Amino acid sequence: MHEMWVGVDAVGGGLVWHVLVADTATTLCGQRRQREGVVGHDSTDRHCLECMTAFQDIFQAPRA
Repeated sequence: MHEMWVGVDAVGGGLVWHVLVADTATTLCGQRRQREGVVGHDSTDRHCLECMTAFQDIFQAPRA
């Protein structure tokens, strides 16, 4: 299972939604989740492109 988390966009700054790896504090783009919440997290609809690409790759990978 994966979880969405709002954090800073490493490329362009500003807030974006990241995808957290199941049961860890690391996003699919390699950022560490911060313990404190992000103010204004409900005001963004932007998503981390690197996380979204990795998430798509996970679900499109052939299953054995």
